[in-house]
Amino acid sequence: MSEDALADEIRHAVEAPSTRIVVVGGGVAGLVVARECARPGFAVTLLEASGRVGGSVAPLELDGLTLDAGAESFATRGGHVAALLESLGLSDDVVQPNAAGAWVRHGSRSVPLPKAGLLGIPSSPLARDVVAAIGRRGAFRAYLDRLKPVLKIGQEKRLGALVRQRMGDKVLDLLVAPVVTGVYSASPDDLDVDVVAPGLNAALTRLGSLSGAVGELRSTAKAGSAV
Repeated sequence: MSEDALADEIRHAVEAPSTRIVVVGGGVAGLVVARECARPGFAVTLLEASGRVGGSVAPLELDGLTLDAGAESFATRGGHVAALLESLGLSDDVVQPNAAGAWVRHGSRSVPLPKAGLLGIPSSPLARDVVAAIGRRGAFRAYLDRLKPVLKIGQEKRLGALVRQRMGDKVLDLLVAPVVTGVYSASPDDLDVDVVAPGLNAALTRLGSLSGAVGELRSTAKAGSAV
C-alpha cells in the first residue's frame, strides 16, 4: 500500500465513528459499496426494498429447473472481480462455463451465440454460426463493415450507434443487445464504447473495420475473458 493510500485509510478510520452512510439498493453494486464503506469503520445502513439482496443475480425456478436469473458470468479483464472473490473466500466456488457455450433466443428459435466475437460483435461476419444466428442478409450487411469508408472510424462513442453504423441492425438487435443487456442491464445505445470495450475504438481506427478490431482484441485477450 502506498503512503497516500495508507494516509487515506488512517483518515477514514479516524472519521468513521462520527460518519454514518446509507446505501440504497442491495444489488451487487450496493453490496460492494457497503462493504468498501464498512472496511475503514464507517457505520453503514443498507436499504433494500425486496426481501433479499443480490438484485438481478438470483436463482430462478423454471419447470423444476434452477436457472440463473441475472448475470451468470463475469469478465476477467483487469482481474477486479477475481480479486474481490478471493478476498471474500469465494474463489473455489467459481464454476467454469459449460463447453456448449452461450445461446440466444429469437422469438421461438434458439441459436448458439457465435464464438468468435466480443459482446456479441462478430469478428468473422460470414462465419457459419453468424449466418445461422442472423441470416444471410444480416451477415452480408455485417460484412460490409470491411468495405465502408474509414473517415469516421473511431469517433462514435456509443456502442449501439457504432455497431448499427458499421454492421447493421441485425447484429445489434439479435447478437449485441442480448449479450450487453444481460451483462450490463443497459441498452447498447446507452453504453460508452471505451468503458465496456477498452481498446475497441483504437483498434477500429488502426485496422479499418469493426470485425477486424474485434479479432485483434480477442487474439490478445486472456483465456476465458470473452463475453
